Order: sequence, then C-alpha cells, then structure tokens
Amino acid sequence: GLSSANFTLSSTSAFTRSHKSGFFLIIINMKYLIVKGSAGFGDRLQCLKMCVRFALDNNLQVFVDWSDPIWSHNGESFYTYFNLVNVPVLKSIDDIPEDATVYPSFWQGKLKTTFTEDMGLIPGVHIGFLNNQQFTEDVVVHCSIGERWIYRDSDFFGDVLRVIDHRIIRKVRERQQRHDLKNTTGIHLRGTDRANRINKDHRMCALNIRLMNMGLLNGTKFVAVSDDPEYITIWKARYPAFPVLTEAGNLGGNQGVHLRSKESLTVSKDTLNVDLLVDFFTLASCRSVLSTSKDSRFALKKRFFK
Repeated sequence: GLSSANFTLSSTSAFTRSHKSGFFLIIINMKYLIVKGSAGFGDRLQCLKMCVRFALDNNLQVFVDWSDPIWSHNGESFYTYFNLVNVPVLKSIDDIPEDATVYPSFWQGKLKTTFTEDMGLIPGVHIGFLNNQQFTEDVVVHCSIGERWIYRDSDFFGDVLRVIDHRIIRKVRERQQRHDLKNTTGIHLRGTDRANRINKDHRMCALNIRLMNMGLLNGTKFVAVSDDPEYITIWKARYPAFPVLTEAGNLGGNQGVHLRSKESLTVSKDTLNVDLLVDFFTLASCRSVLSTSKDSRFALKKRFFK
C-alpha cells in the first residue's frame, strides 16, 4: 500500500487477508447485492461505499456492475480498474441461481441489463438509502443515483477497495515521488458542466485568496488537475511554477467529460477512465485539496479518504 493515503494500489496482500479472514469459507447460501453504476466517478464511489457498508453489515455477496455508457464504451467495467477484498464478493451475475427472487421486482429476469439514467425515472427502480432494511428477497439491486450516505470514517472502505490497474498504480506512484504529494496541496479546477454559469476569472480570484492564506508566497507547493482548458490557461498564466497534471481528460465544453458519447470522443473511454482515476488518487495523495466547485466529488472524497 501507499503511506500517504488510506487506500491501497495493490491486491496481493489484500487477497491474503481476505483468505485468512475466512470469507472464502462462508459464502455458501448467502444473498446478493448488485450495485449498478450511474453518474460520475465521485457520485458512484459514494454510492458504492454505502453499498459496501450495507453488504458488510448484512453478510451479502457484492457484484459491481458499471457497464453503463458513462463508464463503459468498449467493455470497460469496475473490475478493469478495481477489486473488492475483505468483503464477500460475487464473481459473476451468472452465478446467481435462476430462481432467485429479486428486489426491486423491476430487475427480475433482467439482472444483467445495463442501467441507464432514464431508468431512474421508472417508479420502484431506485431504492434510495441503504441503512437497516431487511430484505426477504435473494438479490437486492441498487442503482447509484440519488440518495447516499456520507461517511466521515472511511477506514472500512479503504480496507475493501483495491486499485489493480498497473497503469494507474505506476502513474500515481510516479507523481507521489516527483511532486512530493504528501507535502503538496492539490487543486481541482472543476469546469465544464460545473462552470457554465460562472465567471471563471472571478472564481480564480477567490481561489487565489485561499492559496495566499495557505502560504502561496511562503513556499507552499501546489499541483492542479482539471477537465477544463480555460481553467488550465488561467492557472498556467497565474501560477507557472505549479503544474497541471491532467493528461487526457481536459476536454472542456459545457458537458461533463464523463457524459461524452463514444462518437464525440477522440480518445477512448478507457484512456479517460485511467486519466480521471490517476487524477483522483493524485488528489487523495495530497496533504489537502481545494476546488473551484463546492460540490466537487473529487475534493469531497479526499476529505473522507483519511
């Protein structure tokens, strides 16, 4: 693992702990929780955290289905980049018995159906918060939209989530060393759909005040990531000594980069996924994080990754 944040970029030791804990010995006749993906990475990660907590509390086998078009264009899935350990897991939806009962009933016979955001408008599809519910059905399907709990103590999730994609591991470790991230403040210049109705120059002026208060003139180090070329131009002009690290996802426009259709992109969804995950764990490796957007999930998740 990496000492600068409570997440792990390796699955080897996690497998050993999971094996020693006995999870592989107790998964017979257990019920199932399928987590359908939706929205951007920060949103779906918050929902996944809630689902993991519920699965741990109720001894459920988890399968994460991020086959939705926001995350996947050519077969990319949650398991392309991540794994879950120290929690009972389901290797495939095909392993669920055909006669298993399902909640919500909308998903009966459709467990492998890809979730799309318009399905969220269908009554009964989304079950909202997971807390102390007792489901009698064999399979519970949760769609990562709407309500989710925010956990101030994320240790349980840090013990479960593992990054397994070596491209991400290599790049994050490289940035940690090159930019001394554990002693650096990360800046999330969140633009596109979060900046359609704002004056970016004014927003950057407000950010500058915060940077000054954090020691901009007294040796404090900063790095930035961004999805917005206009923000990047302003940043580079004002702070040439502090790099913007994003490599592929700074596509700009009025629409979130994660919402771009396959036909509108000049890079693959896999390239964008790796880029955003490297940026996310870059911020998670930083001493602290600031953002131009108060609802930046990247910045928020960093705060709860300790």
